[in-house]
Amino acid sequence: MELPLAGKKVLITREQHLAKSFSEKVNQLGGQAIEVPLLKITCVNSAENEDIMKQLHTFNWIFFSSVNGVECFFRFVTEQMEELKNVRFAAVGSKTAEALEQFGHRADFVPSVFDGRTLVKEFLALDNEIGHVLLIQGNRSRKEISDGLTEAVIPYQKLVVYETKDNDKNRTTLNEVLRTTKLDFITFTSPSSVEAFNRMKTGNINVSHDTTFVCIGRTTEDQAKELGFTNTIIPQDYTVDGMVTIMCQITNGERN
Repeated sequence: MELPLAGKKVLITREQHLAKSFSEKVNQLGGQAIEVPLLKITCVNSAENEDIMKQLHTFNWIFFSSVNGVECFFRFVTEQMEELKNVRFAAVGSKTAEALEQFGHRADFVPSVFDGRTLVKEFLALDNEIGHVLLIQGNRSRKEISDGLTEAVIPYQKLVVYETKDNDKNRTTLNEVLRTTKLDFITFTSPSSVEAFNRMKTGNINVSHDTTFVCIGRTTEDQAKELGFTNTIIPQDYTVDGMVTIMCQITNGERN
């Protein structure tokens, strides 16, 4: 029996330390994953961050909007773990919640749809006193959560614990792949990866109109459309597994 992604070429653009597991899922289903990480993620700390971390006990909730945020946050708070014992945690999605569990904490709230807008909407509908929120982010994080909290007059502080940069060393590789390979799917797991692709692609190289841009969720697809990308699609479940599922569905003619 033929595998569901047999012969399909899939460009994986997410940061290197998370790209391997995505590639393995594609390859196991018969596809050919081509890894060209377009982003570099670096944990960053500052004197301001350290001041906030000394006051973790003053927050009622900590919001995590990404796996990277979880990993970098706990890298920096090893000496303040006791201050987290009465804090509750919100995670933007299932993978972020799983990352939180790796550090011994359970997400008290995960939205039904894994994006910032839904997180804020459903969180504000909780029947309890929200209190003071700490929002863990990166330097390029979207403003959906912070804008929603501001609009609802919820007191919060932002803690930037990682920095996202374009992985410029892969610019030549990206354009060589685009020039020589007919890709069936190009995958984007964040708005930042869409932006990096748009900046790094040489202008005279055209992506085939048959190529489908698979975006992990609504926010990422919105960014792609804003930059002029067409033939975009998002999975029902805003995860890498959801992206793999929808690629299988397209390959097997289950979606138009």
